[in-house]
Order: sequence, then structure tokens, then C-alpha cells
Amino acid sequence: MGLRIRALMPQDLQSIKKLHEKYFSQFELPPFPNCLNAFIIEDEHNEVVMAGAVEAVAEAMLVTNKAMSEIKIGKALVEAQQCVKFTCAINKIRDVYAFVDNDVYAKHLVQHGFKEQVNRTLKLRIL
Repeated sequence: MGLRIRALMPQDLQSIKKLHEKYFSQFELPPFPNCLNAFIIEDEHNEVVMAGAVEAVAEAMLVTNKAMSEIKIGKALVEAQQCVKFTCAINKIRDVYAFVDNDVYAKHLVQHGFKEQVNRTLKLRIL
């Protein structure tokens, strides 16, 4: 029972959309044509087992001087967010993540456009 991986082709998009609607409609359909790499894994009968893609995402990482006032830190977070948005826009990156262990920071980021995620986040460090 061999599997084969190949590049995703434009003609694959309709069948992928059907699989997505059937099994993963709670999620947004990945923008396969705009990803760094999009692929299909097929079985020995050329039936799609899985479609996948690698999309560039960003992580905002900040080191904050907590001795400063909350107002100053809040203003700095807004400035940092503008820099992050600019950086992502020029690099055509759709999503930026912030991993926060501070409820005040998290609340501030949500007030400024971040969305809390309900799904589990996993990380695989490559480099």
C-alpha cells in the first residue's frame, strides 16, 4: 500500500474544497495557491488521502521593561503592533501569532485586533 506525494495542481482545488467542506468546514480553507509549498498525498489508486501546504506565518516576540507604567507599555504595544503589521504586509504574511503569559497583555492585544484561538497550538522547531 504505497503513498505518493506530488505538487498540488490547480485542477486539484475542487476536490480539496469538497473534502474541506465535508470534514473541516469549521476552519477557513487554506489558501493553497498562495502558500510556500502545496502538495497532495495520494494512494496507489490516485485517490487523495491528504492535501497540505506550508504557509508563512509570523510570531511577534517582545521583551518589555515591566518597570515602565502600564500606559507607556500599552502605547509601546500599539507601536510594536504597527511595526509587526507592516513587516507582515511587505512579506505577504497573513497571520501573526503572539504567545502571551500575561492576562493584561493578552487583553490589550485582543482589544487591538488579535483573536483568541480555541484550537491547540503545537510547535515544531526546524532551525
